[in-house]
Amino acid sequence: MKVTSSIVAMLMAVAMFGLSLPRNAIAQTYDTDSMSELDFRSSPAPFSEQDVPTPVTTGDITYLSGGIGDSESTAMSAIAKKYPLEIVFVQRQNQREEYLAAVKLQIKDHHQNVVLDIVTEGPYFLADLPIGKYLLVAEYNGNTKQQWVSVIAKKHQKIVFWWSVEDAN
Repeated sequence: MKVTSSIVAMLMAVAMFGLSLPRNAIAQTYDTDSMSELDFRSSPAPFSEQDVPTPVTTGDITYLSGGIGDSESTAMSAIAKKYPLEIVFVQRQNQREEYLAAVKLQIKDHHQNVVLDIVTEGPYFLADLPIGKYLLVAEYNGNTKQQWVSVIAKKHQKIVFWWSVEDAN
């Protein structure tokens, strides 16, 4: 599949500003087979508030989990920077990347006490946690990944957990 970025940009300009296209417009194409699916999320599209999953509050933590489907994925991506912590779950198979749901996620405090234990409802997880150091433990198909993260006031952090198909076997 080919994406013609110049044509898309020109058509947007035509629609927005009433411009006309030159007859000899040259398009630059990208082979999407060599691009990551995540590359297409660089500029969020408009979204509706109804596309945002309902926040859940447990103790001092408020979080959202979701991102299934284009509209919800776009909405989650668009509001992510409002949360100190964003986690994305991805599986890589050959040159393809797929978003994951149903990932078992535990967040532990610096004493390794579990402060949140859920199964995700989509590939995006956004959380508002108290300032501190946390251990993120994510398990998918029996394969566990861990990473420490420090939540700092007014700072957004994005963590991506990657699994390969080989990890699942």
